[in-house]
Amino acid sequence: MKGTIEEREAQIFKLKLPEKFKKLHFEYAELSNENIEAVKRGLFLYWFSLSEPMFLTGICETDKVANTKIIENIEKIIDADKIDYELSWMLSYYKEWEWLFENYKSHEKFYTTLLSSNVSLPKINKEQMINRGLMGKYWNSLN
Repeated sequence: MKGTIEEREAQIFKLKLPEKFKKLHFEYAELSNENIEAVKRGLFLYWFSLSEPMFLTGICETDKVANTKIIENIEKIIDADKIDYELSWMLSYYKEWEWLFENYKSHEKFYTTLLSSNVSLPKINKEQMINRGLMGKYWNSLN
């Protein structure tokens, strides 16, 4: 995408990217009951939609019901003590933007885990992020 912010936004809407991302996020939420990768990608899209402007991401908003489902499934992962290194790392990174998750304070296990996550964890391995979509591209841009 090139041009001014307004021109980029026009291109994004012409390509229907906001609708496509919202649908993708919803699909990740549907898969999040049984798939930790879907949890990670859905949580990433929620965070990314709020932390970066739409003219850069193409994401306007995510579905609130889908967000809640992903958060609830993270709580199930926490309850089962199945939180893996990547999800821990992601939460530690998102901790820096804790205010983006304030709507989920009532999900105490999730919110407590977010706030207590260890921000000094080393970065995710670059090779592990290859072929992981927008999430992988973002994490690899940090390395």
